Amino acid sequence: MTDVPTHAPTRKSARLEPSLAWTILTDAPLQGLALAREAGMIFAWDEGDQLYVIDANGERRSASRAPDRIIAGAISDNGALVALLGKGPRLWLLSADLEPIVDRPAPSDPSALAVDPHGLYVAVASKLDFTQFYNRHGRQAGRFETRQALANICFLPGQPFLLATAAYGAIMGVEIESAGSGQIRGEVAWQQALLSNVGRLATSGDGGMVLASCYTHGVQRYDLRGHNEGSYHLGGTATHAVPDFAGRGIVVSTLEGELAVLNGAGNVRWKTALPRAVAALEFDALGRYLIYGLPTGEITRLDLEASGRNPASPAPVTIHSARAHRSGPVRPPDWIVPVAKSDEQAETAVLAVLDDPPRVGFMTGRNQLQIFTPSGQNLGEAPELPGVGRIVKAAPGWIAAATDRHVLLYNARQNTVHNMDLSLVELTHLVLRPDTYGVALVQEGDRLGRATPPGQWIWRQELKSQIEDLAVGPGGATAITTEDGQLLIYDAVGELAGHFSANQPEGLCLVAAPAGAPDDVAWITLARRFQTLLGHDLSGRVVWETPIPWEAWQLHPIESMVIVAAPDGHALAFDGSGQLRAQSRDADPQCVYCAGSDGEPWIVGRQGVHLICTDFSGRVKWRAVADAPLGPLSAGRSGVAVLIGRSLAWFQARQSP
Repeated sequence: MTDVPTHAPTRKSARLEPSLAWTILTDAPLQGLALAREAGMIFAWDEGDQLYVIDANGERRSASRAPDRIIAGAISDNGALVALLGKGPRLWLLSADLEPIVDRPAPSDPSALAVDPHGLYVAVASKLDFTQFYNRHGRQAGRFETRQALANICFLPGQPFLLATAAYGAIMGVEIESAGSGQIRGEVAWQQALLSNVGRLATSGDGGMVLASCYTHGVQRYDLRGHNEGSYHLGGTATHAVPDFAGRGIVVSTLEGELAVLNGAGNVRWKTALPRAVAALEFDALGRYLIYGLPTGEITRLDLEASGRNPASPAPVTIHSARAHRSGPVRPPDWIVPVAKSDEQAETAVLAVLDDPPRVGFMTGRNQLQIFTPSGQNLGEAPELPGVGRIVKAAPGWIAAATDRHVLLYNARQNTVHNMDLSLVELTHLVLRPDTYGVALVQEGDRLGRATPPGQWIWRQELKSQIEDLAVGPGGATAITTEDGQLLIYDAVGELAGHFSANQPEGLCLVAAPAGAPDDVAWITLARRFQTLLGHDLSGRVVWETPIPWEAWQLHPIESMVIVAAPDGHALAFDGSGQLRAQSRDADPQCVYCAGSDGEPWIVGRQGVHLICTDFSGRVKWRAVADAPLGPLSAGRSGVAVLIGRSLAWFQARQSP
């Protein structure tokens, strides 16, 4: 199991019975945490860019939100200085209470971050093969260069020394000395080759035990002179290994989800299996307790020298939110029911959320529409539709289900279903407005028509170009965009009533103007490549024009706004007058948008095992942790419907706190 020197300091080898002290829960999936060993404070940050300072008793002391996406974070051992690397890149220095001290540019392509134990200096490594020092006021305080970019750096508590690993298999020690006038400089004192990359680098207080977590090569142990003193092998893929301050004990975690406590000789004193691999692991300076964080957001303290308490285990525990003023954001579904007979059926299902009245429409590969109420009641199954392909659309009071050959309408107020009596060929577009308009349909990409709900054609038109998008507006007007850059508007009886031609022949995205738009705005189009959002009157004349800062790919209407979305997940929310109302941070490119309980745009996306609902600033409204793969989803003001494995789950909308 181990290959370490016999003179290594050891503790008694009796098996431990750790006890669970507490578990708290972050708002969003956990991104990282660090322990201020002298102060006994935990600094954590999540993927919603929320920051937390938590004391050793699990009580929240401070909370804040980073200005932008977080790349890395660190805290001094005395808890006085917090450092963050952010998107830009930016370097943010914060006080113990998370109050901003410094916001300045960071080195290009930052790769690692460390704060010295006393909170006097910060080191930022760059992929450009240098490391920059800053003082606690954010001023540059020196730099040193290395042959390779550094991936891990940590200051030695007991002396002016820095330990580091390179991105491609090297470990080194760097001596730090004063250069006068508040400047310091670093010089590589030694460097050793490694056969593996390193997941975590950690050291005891005097540097007598330097641990590099080398994945399948186990935990490699070095002294302060760079001599390899052996290795620890737990039989798994070592990702985190941390000694206590004196080097008498070690905590190790693996990619397989094992968590172990070893003595200095490498003897296993305790080991358990966690639900998943940890995202972060820390060890108290005196070896009294360990802190681990799971990617799902749980931060847990285990006491190693417990008395009179239940031994720790990976079983579920009572979880408290890291926010003291309200309940946690993690929630289970309000209900979940099996709906698919195979994984393929679940992956290819389509669904829609209807808000008036609240319903969920769902169709799998059997081409049978199923309707559920917000309480989980299954109102029944419609007859199977012949044809291929599946479309489910919702409009106030109605849900439409279609294949390439047939359309079925469900009247939610009367709970009735009927087929539209139409002979269709290769249906490609459908817009549903049964109460005021009927149904707009496109067949084979170039045949446009308007029909009544029973299935009688009101008018039909055949076009020379393929139709890109379809929308229905006021007074029975129908608008289409074509692949050659045309916007064509037809009146209630199918006569051409308006026209707009883009400067370049690209298909425009098209939606009807949202609620609250100026009276003279009926349509909104998006020129993707030319990054322009246009508001048009009923005849197609341009009323306003707004530039988009990047190339977008989709338009999404949600109540009083339209969302412009980019392929990378960035999104902008505009009102009907073309004014920017909200701008998102990075999001799941396959996310859906809806109006939240506050009327503002919300984003619902999938991230691994997480289903996450945020506002446009990225603040988490709620999230769920799934025990099966997350599939298709739909959202509305009334709630969110999503496939979890082969089951349909419903998350009822709740008032924003």
